[in-house]
Amino acid sequence: MLDHIAGQTFAQCLPATAEDGHVVNIGRLDGAESTINLDHLSYRHLTVHGVSFGFTRDWEMAGIIAGLLPDVIPAVARGEIRPVIDQAVELTQVQRVADRLRSGEAVGKIVLTLASA
Repeated sequence: MLDHIAGQTFAQCLPATAEDGHVVNIGRLDGAESTINLDHLSYRHLTVHGVSFGFTRDWEMAGIIAGLLPDVIPAVARGEIRPVIDQAVELTQVQRVADRLRSGEAVGKIVLTLASA
């Protein structure tokens, strides 16, 4: 299970993860703190990993990318995994993008585009 939200959403990921599964926290959109039910963690024999791509060490990032290659990248290529795009915005509108992200109204990623020549 990949958790990009954190906060109480992280706690909700635990009972939704398969037994002997892994929960990987990547983002903190709902804050860095969560209260979890330890039974959901221990009775399901879950492993929790924390990842911060902004602060990941090079050797860790290489392992993460290598781990994605066998299953995740082909699933993306087949269209089984698709990103949620909030909107595409011209690169010159970076302040508009920052404002939207800070507002909490964005659902998914915002794609920055280059002006066509």
